[in-house]
Amino acid sequence: MDETTLKISIAAFIHDIGKFADKDNLNIDDKFINNHAGLYLPSFKGHYTHSHAVYTAAFIEFMKDHLPSKFNQAGWGEGDSFINLASGHHSPQTPMQWIIAMADRISSGLDRESADEYSRQIPIKDYKKTRLLPIFEQLLSKPEEKYNQIDNFSYYYSLEEVSPISIFPHLKDRLKTKEQSEIEYKNLFDNFVSSLKTLKHKDSNISLWFEHFETLIMLYTSSIPSARVGKLIPDVSLYDHLKTTSAFATAIYLYHLNKGTLNINAVQNYDDKKFLIISGKFNGIQSFIFGGTGDSSMYRSKLLRGRSFVVSLFSELSADMICREIGIPFTSVVLNSAGKFNIIAPNTDKSKNAIKTIQENINDWLVRETFGETTIGISYIEASCNDFVSGNFQKLWDKINTEINKSKFSRIDLNRYGGAVDGYLDSFVNSLSHSLCPICGKRPSSIDAEKTRYIEKAESSCGLCRDNIFIGANLVKKGRIAITSALVTNNKENSLLKPIFDKYQLSFTEAGLDNLAKDGTLLKYWDIGLDISSNERVAIKFINGYVPVYKPEDKYDERIDSADEIEAGEIKTLNNIACKAKNFTEKEGDIEGISALGVLKGDIDNLGLIMSSGLNPKRFTISRISTLSRQLNYYFSVYLPHILATERCFNDIYTVFAGGDDFFLIGPWNRISELSVKLKNSFAEYVCRNPEIHFSASITLHKPHSTIDSMSEMAEKGLETSKSGGKNSLTMFSATSKWDEIRELYKIKEILKDWLDRDLINKAMMYRLNLLMEMAEKEKKLVKDKEIHIEDMSCTKWRYMLAYSVGRNAAKNLKGEDRKLSVEQIHVKLADWLKQYGIKLRIPVWDILYNKRK
Repeated sequence: MDETTLKISIAAFIHDIGKFADKDNLNIDDKFINNHAGLYLPSFKGHYTHSHAVYTAAFIEFMKDHLPSKFNQAGWGEGDSFINLASGHHSPQTPMQWIIAMADRISSGLDRESADEYSRQIPIKDYKKTRLLPIFEQLLSKPEEKYNQIDNFSYYYSLEEVSPISIFPHLKDRLKTKEQSEIEYKNLFDNFVSSLKTLKHKDSNISLWFEHFETLIMLYTSSIPSARVGKLIPDVSLYDHLKTTSAFATAIYLYHLNKGTLNINAVQNYDDKKFLIISGKFNGIQSFIFGGTGDSSMYRSKLLRGRSFVVSLFSELSADMICREIGIPFTSVVLNSAGKFNIIAPNTDKSKNAIKTIQENINDWLVRETFGETTIGISYIEASCNDFVSGNFQKLWDKINTEINKSKFSRIDLNRYGGAVDGYLDSFVNSLSHSLCPICGKRPSSIDAEKTRYIEKAESSCGLCRDNIFIGANLVKKGRIAITSALVTNNKENSLLKPIFDKYQLSFTEAGLDNLAKDGTLLKYWDIGLDISSNERVAIKFINGYVPVYKPEDKYDERIDSADEIEAGEIKTLNNIACKAKNFTEKEGDIEGISALGVLKGDIDNLGLIMSSGLNPKRFTISRISTLSRQLNYYFSVYLPHILATERCFNDIYTVFAGGDDFFLIGPWNRISELSVKLKNSFAEYVCRNPEIHFSASITLHKPHSTIDSMSEMAEKGLETSKSGGKNSLTMFSATSKWDEIRELYKIKEILKDWLDRDLINKAMMYRLNLLMEMAEKEKKLVKDKEIHIEDMSCTKWRYMLAYSVGRNAAKNLKGEDRKLSVEQIHVKLADWLKQYGIKLRIPVWDILYNKRK
């Protein structure tokens, strides 16, 4: 990427930073404002407006000691100075300033007329009291016009740095006064500046610094509304507006540079197809994570962790490859989660050739290493500025999704990859301990992996399995990773044997990285979570999830097999995670309950509808889609790992994947059951209790030694059952219930447990309920079908059988009227429950029986 492109990208990214770094936060004096107002500010009725543009200039000047020195030096790139580019978007005078002005407008979905009106608006007096409003609250709302007024919103986001708590909305009754709001802005800005001072690579590698800076802006401005004037609804974050503006500006500049039309009239044109919207989607993700016919049980925990993380890397790095080939920065990737990404690129032959080349290169590698089990589909469509205007973008979004769906049906280029795999049999080395990888059972073992660290027990493995185990083992110990060029020579023991796409090497070491940054071979440097311990800040990616590790006290846990052999800090094995499902009783040394794994798999219902039609067409803009996508991802990638790490009852639950719109978790089966209800309730809070936004899930139980692919297959079938049952449901113990029913069934569980504890019923009665549930369920089906045959009538006897069982066995520890009254109460409740829930009563009954089994 050339310096001018980088300069425009960064200038566009900080063009509105004056809305954060304002007069009060920067202590800007009137002299500075007066000296620069005429240069950067438009006027309306004799008064300057849009003061934040001057504040942007002040930020660049006042913060120069903490920004790359080139920002304030002449001769960096071509054309306008950096400060004029970043600050001149409301009073543009040059083609390059107009590029950012146009990018600013189309990011907001403004056409020419709306942009002119916007330029005349005057900031409201108490703009610091304006808070970001949730997109979730207005999705699929009826009537659509309801949320055209700010006063109709019930929720808002607090002004805080991104955290697992701050990403949740609050009811408006907690809004702050003007004075409190000003203090909040000041505190947030001061914390931002403190972090800014510690960003690495300020002068050694501006591209790398920009990536660190972008995530810093994400942390501190995701709760700041980008629009705080006039009648605009403040539901787009400043961060998302800045990022999409940067992407548009970069594409506009390179398009006109390529066409030789870098003039104001051409830049202002709304009709030319200046953009390529590139979409990428990985196919076969679950096969990659869960597949394997070998003895993968040896490294199940590390392998799952590594494979899941690698899938996230595939998406990040394939988007990065495209951007590097075209010559655009990472901010051009406007959406990226759950194995899918969207890039805004210039509509040039170079871009189109890059797409073709990169897709072939990536699939060449994937077919070679996974035999086509995993592939990437990349599509693109051309677009104009008008296509992003409010009211038009929905049509463009539908076209984008149509092209993505087409790529699903052409996963493999048969002309390129059809037929037998060349050289497959010749690649086996018989002198190795195992010529076929014993872990995946698919690929030939690698000479480089033979008897190396990380696979000592297996002795042999293919390069890909060894790399996945290497990553899985280090992720729980290291909070930071470096992505370097594959040409960088590393110690084989501490790097990948198979560089990703033959382009990217991965390292968990910090040694020598400063030199690599200077020579440009350090491509990415990430913290992979919010738990940041280093004094030097780098970019953040929420792609790690939570993995349970052994704690010192686990050595003394009687439920764990061979507890004395475990090592604190190592990933817990799935066998020992299953053991944590057992429960200690009040009797010392007594343990009850089954040792079993639970798998919780779920995803958001009707996401396609939500993303394509959830918003009023006039409010459907790229910035809102970006904000919505990011916020959905945060629930699973920021909040979920937080509760697993901080709530003790969930510490043994393993994140296989969680991000985008879905999740797959493994843990002690009973803790998984409890977690599902917590997620249902917290997700409802997260989406402002919008009844149209919900998820379906399944919980399946497995023996500790079950294979990963069998667990995945059962979980997927359970989720399909939940979806086919009307969605917004949970399937557990082969019974599907709506979430509202689950809440009532959990209340029933507590009543049943109370009866057991008081000896009003016994476990034998609980077991007898299984037959009665089946009979009651069959009766419900017969009534629903309105066709009853005489041979089916036997199911109606469940009432008599229940009465007999309760009368004979319930409350045997009581006598006289006390017993008679208890028997009657138990009978009435059980009869009502069986009639209402039928087979769904398994959920509380089996939960109790499995927890009580000796």
